[in-house]
Amino acid sequence: MARPHYLGEPVAMARLSLILTAMIVFAAIWFFWPFAGQKNVVRVDAPPGGKQAGELFTKPLPKDALPKDALSKNALPDWAKFNEKEPGQAKPDTKTAVPGKASPLEPAKPTAALQAKRFYRAVVRDGGALETHGMTITLGGIDVKGLTGQCKDTKGQDWPCGRYARAALIRLIRGRAVLCQVPVSGEHKALTARCSVGGKDLSLWMVRQGWAEPKASAKAELTTALDTARKRRLGIWR
Repeated sequence: MARPHYLGEPVAMARLSLILTAMIVFAAIWFFWPFAGQKNVVRVDAPPGGKQAGELFTKPLPKDALPKDALSKNALPDWAKFNEKEPGQAKPDTKTAVPGKASPLEPAKPTAALQAKRFYRAVVRDGGALETHGMTITLGGIDVKGLTGQCKDTKGQDWPCGRYARAALIRLIRGRAVLCQVPVSGEHKALTARCSVGGKDLSLWMVRQGWAEPKASAKAELTTALDTARKRRLGIWR
């Protein structure tokens, strides 16, 4: 027996299908809508338009807007700047390090505090060294030929300038006390110091008399004394 046909049945099915489709569309929009499932989202407004917007990006910041300890790019040493070829491989440049100056990563070594100390019965070892109470004191800022040193005179003949330099220093001291600038603390068996006798600096006197030469790092007064000794042809310059 054939089933009776109702006209309203296709219409009801069409309505049901339309409702289901609409629900699926709304669900998809809710699911894929940006930040729909996120919380604590802060809204950021766009900068104002017109002239104010241009000033916002072109007007320089005042100096006090940055922290006081902020470092500029130029304030960094060359080795600390970013290396595009080898990022993360920054190292101190030891080739360009200045002798006598501390590395940027190393603290400067403190200068030892000095005090004037008087030494009695100092024995002259050579033209640039004294010995007293088991301690050797090398006169600072000068180089000498040593006790066995030999020199040539203007005629090309050798002569024992080292022994002559020692004799000259002995005559200057004449058994008097020697006043030296030595470190305040510590026990030393050997040290380098500037010393004087009767107000005369021994290093300066030896250079001025032609028995010693100033070191490369010596003060200008020693260089001037050397020029004087050479012009007068004194000591080893005879």
